[in-house]
Amino acid sequence: MRRRHSALLALVTALCLGIAATFCGCGVPADSPAPGPNEVSAVVAEACPNEGYELVSFEETSERPQQVVYTLRSTERDLTFTATSEVYLVESGLFPSYYDTSLSCDYSNVVRGLYYDDVVSELTELAGNQAEGGLVFLPDQPSFYVSSYEQLEEALRLLGEVDPLYEPELAYNPAEWVRKNASSSVGIRWFDGTLSAEDGRPEGWEVLGSVSLYGALDAEEELDQLAHAYAQLIVNKDAPDDPTLPDEFREDLHRTTIERITVHGAEVPFALGETSFGDATNPYQRSYISHGRGIVARWSEAQGCYLVRVDMGGADPQVRDESGSWLVQQVAGLAGGTYEDGAGYFAWSVNGMDGRMEYLGFEDGRNAAQLELNGQTNRISCDASDASIGDAVEMPVDDFAALFGLTARVDEAAGVIELA
Repeated sequence: MRRRHSALLALVTALCLGIAATFCGCGVPADSPAPGPNEVSAVVAEACPNEGYELVSFEETSERPQQVVYTLRSTERDLTFTATSEVYLVESGLFPSYYDTSLSCDYSNVVRGLYYDDVVSELTELAGNQAEGGLVFLPDQPSFYVSSYEQLEEALRLLGEVDPLYEPELAYNPAEWVRKNASSSVGIRWFDGTLSAEDGRPEGWEVLGSVSLYGALDAEEELDQLAHAYAQLIVNKDAPDDPTLPDEFREDLHRTTIERITVHGAEVPFALGETSFGDATNPYQRSYISHGRGIVARWSEAQGCYLVRVDMGGADPQVRDESGSWLVQQVAGLAGGTYEDGAGYFAWSVNGMDGRMEYLGFEDGRNAAQLELNGQTNRISCDASDASIGDAVEMPVDDFAALFGLTARVDEAAGVIELA
C-alpha cells in the first residue's frame, strides 16, 4: 500500500543542503546541518511501510544546533505523525560532550496511541469487577498481578476480551507489524497476595512476562508460556506450590540455580548476602552482590546438567592479582585433602586424586583453563558471559565432583549439591 512521495524531497531540499561529515569518535560540529531529505525519506519509509502518506509541512524548530520537524499524514485515514532530523548534544559524565546527528519518526507511537488509552481504560474496568477474587490490575505501566494459576487464566481471559480494540488497525498494517511495533504491552507478574499498607499496591512480586495486544492475540499460547514461567518460579521455590497449576507445566523443569554445596554433609561457607562488597571473604559473595543468584551453579538445558562455576582469580578476594581457587580450596579441605597455590596455578590432593589447574584467561570470547588430573591433561572452557564471576570456568557437576574423587547428588527441592 505504501507509496513513495517525491514531494518530500523537493520541498525541503532548499532547507537541507547536505549531510554533516562524521568524525571518527568525535561527532559533528554544532553548526552542521541536520540530515537531509534523502535520509528523512528513508526513515519515514521504514517506519511506515504499509500505509500511504504525504508531507504536510516542515519547520526548522532550532537553528543551532539545527532541528527540523516534518509533519506527515496518512492518505488512507485521519492520522498525522512526524519525523525529526536534528543535530543534538550528547552528554556523558565519563567523556567530553559532543554533537551528533539523529533521525526519528513517531509513526508507530502514534498508531499505538490510537488504542492505548482505550485498552487501559477497558482493562481497568474489567479488572475492577474481579477485585474480590484477588486479581490486581495497575494502569500505570499496565500490569496484572496474579497469585495463582486460576488468576493467571482470568487475566488472559480479560486480555482476550480487550484485544479486539486493535482489530481496526489490521486494515492498515499486518498483525505481525502491529505486534512488533505498535502493540500495547501488559505486564504479567506473580505476587504473594500482600498489598502495601501505604498505597495498596502489590508487594513481593516476580515478573512472569508480558502480553502484547495487537488485534490477533492467541490467548491460549500466551497462557501456556506464562504458565511455564510461573511453574519455574514454583520449582525455584520463589513461589509456593499451587494445586491449581496443571502438572504438565512442571514436567522436565529443573531449578534454575543452586547456591549451596555440601561435602560429606558439611556446608561450603559461601555466606551469600551476608556481607558488603568491600568486606567479602570469597569471590562468590562479591559476585552475588553484583549479579544475584546463579553464581555457584546453574542448570544448562543444552548440556542437560548443572554447571558449577569454579573461581580462578585467587582464594582471597581482598588480594589483587592472586592465583588460586577459593571453591577448590574449600572442597578439598572439607574432603580431607590438601590445597596449595602458586604463580599462575593451584593444586590439590584428596582421595587419590592429584589435580592442578592453570587459568589461561580470555580466548576468543571464552574463559579457558588447563586441568591436569592424575597425569591426564585436558582443556576446560566456557563462554565468558556465562562465567559471571570474572576469572572462572564452568564444568558439569559430576566432572567437578570427580576432581576430588567424589560423586555428586543434586537435591533440587533443597537447592543443594551434595558431594560425598
